[in-house]
Amino acid sequence: MLRKILILSLLTSCLFIWAFDDLNSKFVSSDYSKTFTADNYQAVYSEIEQADSYDFPLKKPLYSSLKRTLVNYLTSKEKKQALINYQEQGKQLEGHVLGGLEYYRNNDSQAYLFPYYGFEVKAQYDNFYLAGKWWKGHTSKNNDYAKTNHLINSWVQDDDNMIYIDKIQGQIKYEFPDFGYISLNRGKLNIASNIGGSIILDDSKTNDYAYLSYHYKFGDFLLDFAHASLIADSINTDGSQAGSISKINAPDKYLALHRIAWKPSDNFMLFVGEEIFYGNREIDLNYFFPLAFWRITEHNQADRDNILIFAGLDYSLLKNTKFYTNIIFDELSKSKLFTSWWGNKYAIQTGLMQSNIYSSPLFTWQKVGFEFTAIRPWIYTHKFLYSKASNDNQALGFPHGANLLKYTAETSLSFFNNRFTWLANASYMRQGSTGNDFSMNYNYLIDDLDNAKASWLDGDITDTYSLKQEFDISLLYSHRLKLSYEFMKERSGDSVSEFAIAYQTRF
Repeated sequence: MLRKILILSLLTSCLFIWAFDDLNSKFVSSDYSKTFTADNYQAVYSEIEQADSYDFPLKKPLYSSLKRTLVNYLTSKEKKQALINYQEQGKQLEGHVLGGLEYYRNNDSQAYLFPYYGFEVKAQYDNFYLAGKWWKGHTSKNNDYAKTNHLINSWVQDDDNMIYIDKIQGQIKYEFPDFGYISLNRGKLNIASNIGGSIILDDSKTNDYAYLSYHYKFGDFLLDFAHASLIADSINTDGSQAGSISKINAPDKYLALHRIAWKPSDNFMLFVGEEIFYGNREIDLNYFFPLAFWRITEHNQADRDNILIFAGLDYSLLKNTKFYTNIIFDELSKSKLFTSWWGNKYAIQTGLMQSNIYSSPLFTWQKVGFEFTAIRPWIYTHKFLYSKASNDNQALGFPHGANLLKYTAETSLSFFNNRFTWLANASYMRQGSTGNDFSMNYNYLIDDLDNAKASWLDGDITDTYSLKQEFDISLLYSHRLKLSYEFMKERSGDSVSEFAIAYQTRF
C-alpha cells in the first residue's frame, strides 16, 4: 500500500514544479507553539503612513505622554502605540520592549519558573528593511526537569542555582517591486505544508541559525534559494573524553537549498527542490547556482556531501479545503528504487485541512485537519559528522526521526472574535528502533552497504500516543496569556505530561 501511494504521489509531483510565496509560506501549518518564546520569529513591518510622526512615552509634554501611554498599555485591544515610533518621508523606526513569565509543571509535581525580558526594533526605508529581536532569561532552579526545557537547543550557561537562556533573531531585506526579494536572516525555516512536523526541513527543535535567501518571481514560476551556516554535532560537549570532538573543534557545517515553482492559481501549487548538508571546508560556491542540478554537482565533487531531493503538491479541492503531499529522497538508485535495499531512504507525507468551518461573532470553528507520515529507516543520517540533517545536535528533518508511521489530527476553535482560542493536536506513532535517529552512523552499523536490506519499522517497535492542547487568551494587545498541556504515553510504558502557563507583555 505504501509503495502504491509513493509511486502515485511521485508521478503526480514530477509532472509539475513547485510554488510558494517564500520559503516559509505554506497552505497548511500547525498553530501549536506551547509558549510565546517557542514561536518562530517572523518580522512584521507596519505600514508607513503619509504624515510624518514621532511618538515616545517621554516626549513633551511629559505628563500627558505618560498618561496616554499608560492608558494605552492597560486598555488597548489593538495596536495604537509602541515604545518608539518614528516616521519621516517614507522612513520608519519602531521599537518594542517585551517580557514575560513561564511556569512549567510535570506529572511528577516538579516545577520551575522562567522569567525573561528583551527588545525588538524594526526599521524600513522604501523597499529596504531591518529587524532584530533579542531576549534573555533564566530558570528559577537548575535540576533535571529544568534541563528538559524546549528552549535549551544550543549551548547554555548554568550554575548550581539556575540555567541562563538567551536568543537572538533578525533580518536585513531588500524587495524588488513585482519581482522578489533578497534577505539575510537569523531564524529558522520550515518547508512544505504539515501539521505534525516537516519531513523536508523542520524548525520545531533546532536553535536559530543565519541564512541568506532570495525569492524571485517569473510569471507563474518562482525560484527560492537559501544558504545557511549551521553548527556540526559534537560527540562530547567539552572534549573531555578521549577521541571526542567538542563544539569548539567541530568542523564547519552548511545547508544549501533551492526550489523552483509553478503556481498557475492561488489554489494549486507544486514544487521540487534539493537540499544539501555539507561541511569540513569553506563555503562551496558550487551550491550558489540555483538553476543547476546539485546532485550532479555533488557527484563531481567526490560524492562527499549529503543531498536530499524533495517534491510536493498543494491543492484546494473545494472552498477552504486543502490537500497536500510531500516527498523526500535521500538516495536515488533507479535499479533499487522499489526494492528493500537499506539505501532506499525516503519519506512521504500527505494531509487534508478544512478551514473556516463555521463562523459567528461568539464562536468560530477555525479548522480541522488530518495527516499521515511514513518515513523509511536511515534517512537524515550520514557517515560524516558534518553532513547529518541536524544543527548542533538537534534534528532538522522530521522532529521524531525516521523508521516510523505517524497519524496526526489537529483542530482549533475561537471565541469572542478570536480573543480566546483553543487548539488540540493528537497523534499516534509507530516507530522501529533501527536507523530511527539522525545521530546514527550507518557506516559503522551496517556491515554490507551494497546489499543490506531494511524494512518498514525495522527493530523493536514502539507505539506512542500524544495529545497537545493550547488555550490562547488575547484580550489586550500588550498582554497575552497562554495555557498548554502536553501528554505522551508509550503503549508499554508510563505516561509523561507537562502543564505550562505563559504570560507575555509587549509594548
